[in-house]
Amino acid sequence: MLLSCAAALLFLLVGAVGFSVPFWQPGYRAVASEEFDVQRMMLVDLNSAGLEELCSLPGIGEKKAQAILDYREEHGLFSRIDELDQVDGISAKSIEAWRSRLYIEADEMQKEER
Repeated sequence: MLLSCAAALLFLLVGAVGFSVPFWQPGYRAVASEEFDVQRMMLVDLNSAGLEELCSLPGIGEKKAQAILDYREEHGLFSRIDELDQVDGISAKSIEAWRSRLYIEADEMQKEER
């Protein structure tokens, strides 16, 4: 009786392993190996970002990024993120989509006051 129980347990174990997808086969996908989009998590300083960094924001291409750079060149540094609505082609909806990824580094005077 004990031998038959051991045989049945062994049969179940072999069957479970046999029906699983081994890691060496194409159907295997480990959660830890999934690609992680670093650009999606990268924070962007609105006052020092270049074209490439600005283009990492969702929905922004070179044209909008260049408009931000041109505005910054003409009007100086941004004091708050909401000033982006003054840039041609930038909507309030876009600003809200970018808000979690944008920041404005405090200038040296502000850093000393802290």
